[in-house]
Amino acid sequence: MYILIAKVISSLSNKLNSILIIIASITLLIGCKQLNNTITDMETQEKNIQPTETHQTNISELEDSTENIPTFKETSEENNQINNKSIDIVITEENKITSNKDIPNTNWQMNTEVDSVGPEGVSPDAILLPDGRVRLYVTNMGIEIWESYDGLSFQKIEGKTPPGADPTIIQTSTGWRMYFTEFPPGGPDTGQAKISTATSIDGINWTKDDETGIVQEHDRKAWGVPDSFMLPNGQIRIIWTDMVKQKKLEVLRSATSSDGVYFNLDEGLRLSGGFVDSYVLNGLPNYMIVSTTPPGGPIKNPQRLFLANSVNGMDWKTNDYPLLDRSPRNALDPTSVYLGNNTWRIYYTLTDDSNPFEGFKIASAILTGPITPEEEPILVEEKINENQTSSEKIDVHLSDDESDKCTNKQYVYEDIGLALTAKQAGNMDSMAPMANPSSLKLLDGNIRLFFTNAGAGIGSAISSDGISFTYEGIRISAPEAMKQGVNLGPLRVFRLPDERIRLFVGSSQTGVQSFVSNNEGMTFSVEKGERISQEAAKMPAIQKLSIISIGNNNWQGYFGPAPQHGPPPPSGQNLINNNTPGQNNQQPGPPGQKP
Repeated sequence: MYILIAKVISSLSNKLNSILIIIASITLLIGCKQLNNTITDMETQEKNIQPTETHQTNISELEDSTENIPTFKETSEENNQINNKSIDIVITEENKITSNKDIPNTNWQMNTEVDSVGPEGVSPDAILLPDGRVRLYVTNMGIEIWESYDGLSFQKIEGKTPPGADPTIIQTSTGWRMYFTEFPPGGPDTGQAKISTATSIDGINWTKDDETGIVQEHDRKAWGVPDSFMLPNGQIRIIWTDMVKQKKLEVLRSATSSDGVYFNLDEGLRLSGGFVDSYVLNGLPNYMIVSTTPPGGPIKNPQRLFLANSVNGMDWKTNDYPLLDRSPRNALDPTSVYLGNNTWRIYYTLTDDSNPFEGFKIASAILTGPITPEEEPILVEEKINENQTSSEKIDVHLSDDESDKCTNKQYVYEDIGLALTAKQAGNMDSMAPMANPSSLKLLDGNIRLFFTNAGAGIGSAISSDGISFTYEGIRISAPEAMKQGVNLGPLRVFRLPDERIRLFVGSSQTGVQSFVSNNEGMTFSVEKGERISQEAAKMPAIQKLSIISIGNNNWQGYFGPAPQHGPPPPSGQNLINNNTPGQNNQQPGPPGQKP
């Protein structure tokens, strides 16, 4: 939501004294009313203009020509210098998104779920983590990070985010990339806002990377709230809210990038008529959810959420009726995570009452549709900022002899395909997160693979050749492990000298803990205490302990720091195995698994 930005950004600067903050807040309140020179100047011209029947919105506008819309390169020589670093992109049929999925929008339905999931603020952006957690980035006096294990109850976590607002996140081959709005101290009134980018390995601690070349070209309030998404051809497109000449209400514009850093403006407008706060559904680049402009002046209705559809990804149209109408409250700033079965959980900003400029909470709703999304490509990046991995940089120098030895010990790996899919592991959703594989050879010659399975716990699969695996079930239940004081996270499994199997787990809240099995990993028992504590490791959290024998019953272990998150909610389910000799304690897998 662009309205809140002046106050948010003003509060970010430690150099501003209280007087400046008060002035910025007053400026915000004026801006939140859409400025009389923006709305009231329109009143006389628009009083007799009826809303178009094509969208049934709270918006009316003069559909003037879009010719002479300013572009980045028309604004200043400085912007030309920024764009000189970018790869020229011409919007041709190759760059357009072609689709035969022009499904009538009436097949989509959105139903309210929870009016507050925890955070207060605007412009949320949601991502689904591999272990099933949902992470929300929210603008509230800066960019905050919130996480939830159930998607409905969020806790704030500490992190280092760039100074800005309106974050939008994409996954890359090296971690995550964020795009966000940067405003100078004067806010949008200065006409100098821009969209910048930052990178992160863990999604928690971010380092600013560069400017994208997307800049504000006017001094009107409505600007920002970018949404980034991957195109099927591997490029990245950003859509943001803007205002242009010959259009009295907000429009949506876009720019495209081949490297994810430097963008070129796409021709024309994606949508006009006062639609703002766009969000393209993950895996469905032909469908997006938009909000309507805030009420004020001739605009009477509160903000509502509409579905927009495009055949080519460039020319968009909205449905006749809103997907979500919370009148008299305002609904804006949509984002989502995919739940499977053509269902999304939508997170959006909801106001406490009809006032569109205060009382912001993040709410949720459930969206169902007729189309199954496709898995998005991941932005391939050659490198990520090395400062994020360590506060100290260590240079390693090898002698000529040592360099030769390293060169002579190179390995070549060949992709031989999937070992196990999410559906094969008992998940209804083919995109359910499965991670942290660790395997060992059993005494009978088979291979048993252990892994975290969609937040349900640690599951296992069996194979005779180490290539094709058959899912067995959940070996350690996450909810029951929590009851016993163990936080499940990245795991490693090892054979002990007495032929038992020990499974180490690390997490974002504790040191390294462990389980032991006497029956080849069929059932496990918790081993009390921690194998390595946070205090001993001098780390706030530890994960991925790998050990090797160094003789004389001594072992050497290697581990690393874990990202820190909030604790998962308690659960009443009791699924953990009790390690009863001779008893078949195999447990069912996550929801959707056949018994």
